Amino acid sequence: MRLKKYNEKRDFNITSEPKGKLQHSTGKKFVVQFHQARKDHYDFRLEHRGVLVSWAVPKGLSYDKSDKRLAIRVEDHPISYFDFEGIIPKGEYGAGKVEIFDQGYYKVIGGLPAGIKKGNFKIALFGKHLQGLWTFVHFRDDNWLIIFDGDTTKNKTLKKNENGIKKLPFKKLSPQLALLSQKVPKGKRWIYEIKYDGYRIISFIEKGKVYLQTRNGLDYSSKFPTICQSLKTIAGENALVFDGEMVVFDEDGRSDFALLQENLKYKKGNFCYVIFDLLAQNDRDLRMLTLGERKKILQKIAKFFPKNIILSEFVTKNGEECFNLAKKLGLEGIIAKNINSTYSGERNQDWQKIKCVFRQEFVIGGYTMSDKTDLASILVGYYDNDKLIYVGNVGTGFSEKVKQDLFLKFNALKTEKNPFEVRDKFPKNAIYLKPKLVAEIQFAQITASKLLRSASFIALRTDKNPKDVVMEWQNEG
Repeated sequence: MRLKKYNEKRDFNITSEPKGKLQHSTGKKFVVQFHQARKDHYDFRLEHRGVLVSWAVPKGLSYDKSDKRLAIRVEDHPISYFDFEGIIPKGEYGAGKVEIFDQGYYKVIGGLPAGIKKGNFKIALFGKHLQGLWTFVHFRDDNWLIIFDGDTTKNKTLKKNENGIKKLPFKKLSPQLALLSQKVPKGKRWIYEIKYDGYRIISFIEKGKVYLQTRNGLDYSSKFPTICQSLKTIAGENALVFDGEMVVFDEDGRSDFALLQENLKYKKGNFCYVIFDLLAQNDRDLRMLTLGERKKILQKIAKFFPKNIILSEFVTKNGEECFNLAKKLGLEGIIAKNINSTYSGERNQDWQKIKCVFRQEFVIGGYTMSDKTDLASILVGYYDNDKLIYVGNVGTGFSEKVKQDLFLKFNALKTEKNPFEVRDKFPKNAIYLKPKLVAEIQFAQITASKLLRSASFIALRTDKNPKDVVMEWQNEG
C-alpha cells in the first residue's frame, strides 16, 4: 500500500491531517506547503497516480541557476493533503504549523515514473509564485538536488505582450509584516535595517504605469506623482514590484510621519520612497527567493535610482550596536530580518521590529471635551477577537490645526453606542465615535491595569485598517 508508511507515522485521533486513502486522480497538480516544524522547510508535492509524491526542501526552490537546492524524498501523501493547512500537535510526527505557499499545475518532460527511476527529470511549474522549469537530480539515498533551468513560455503569463513590455506575475499582494520583539535577535542569519516612519507602500510598475498599494490595499498612486514618475524612469520597459516606505525626512535626516502628513495635506511634495525589497522582475516572481538573493538583484537596480528613490541600507552583524545608534539618533527603531527567509506575505518571526520608543497604532472610539469648544482627549483601544479593548485616553500632542481636523472627522462619526468593552476607569463624559479612525500614539508604558501612561498623539493613520489594530506591547506590570 503506497500510503502505509504515511498512516503508520500518524495518530489520526490526535492530528487533524487527513487519513491516507488512495484516491483516483487524473490531474497534474502541485502544492508547496511551508512547514514550521523542528526545522522550517518547504514540502513539495506532485499529484500522481492517486497520491502526492513528496519531497522536503529545506530552503525551497530557487530561481538562481547556480544554486543547487537539497530535496529529501519523503513518504507519499494522500491527495486530500493538497489543501491541508493547520497545526500538527506537539509529539506527533512533523509537529508544527503547515501553510500553503503555492498551488498550480505541472508537466514533467518524459514522465514522472521514468524520471524518478532514472534519477533525473525536468519539471515545468505553473503556479501563482513558481513559474518556470526545474531539474531534479538524484544523488544519494533519498537525497535529490533541484536546479532552476529557466523560464518556460508555455504559460501565457510568462509571455511578453505585443509591444515587447513584460507582464508582472501578480498585481496585488499582502505585505510581509514584522513581529514586535523586545530583544535584538543575534546570529549570522540576521540583517538589520532602520525602521522608517511613513506609509508602507508596495509599488507595481508595468507597461509605463505605476500603482502604489498601501498595507491595507488602498491606491495611493495619485498622492505621490513625482515618485511614480521616478519609478517609471527606473523601470523603463521592464516590469517591477518594490516593497518600501514612503517618507519625508526632517532637517536632521530622520523620517517624520507628521511631516509626511503635512506634505500630503499642503501638497509640498518632499517625498522619498525608501525601497528595501524587490518582489518581481518582469515575469519572475521573486518571493520564493531568499531575502539575500532578492537584495543582490535589488542592489543592481539601485544603481539607477534618482534622488527621491533610496535604497534601504543594512548591516549583517552588530545588531545591538545598530539598535543603540538608532536610539542615540532619536530614530523609531530597527528591523531585523532573516537573510535566508522567503517572502510569505504575513507577520512572522522572519522579520522582527525592535522599537526605541513605545509607539503603535490604536483605534479612536471616542473623545472628551475640556469645555464646549476645546478637545481634552481622545479615547483609544485595540481589537481582540473583534472586541475593541479600551486602553486609555490621550490628551497631548494636538495642535490647533490637528484639533480642527479631528473635529471635522468626529462630527461624521458620532454615535450613541459605546464601541469599547466597558471597564472601571472609563470616562463618564465620553462622546462616542464609530471606530473608523486609527491614530499613531507614543506612550511611556502600559501599566499593570493595562492602560497607557503618558500617552501622546502623533498623527492619524489613513493607511491602516482599524480591524487590523492589535496590542503589540506587553504591559510592564
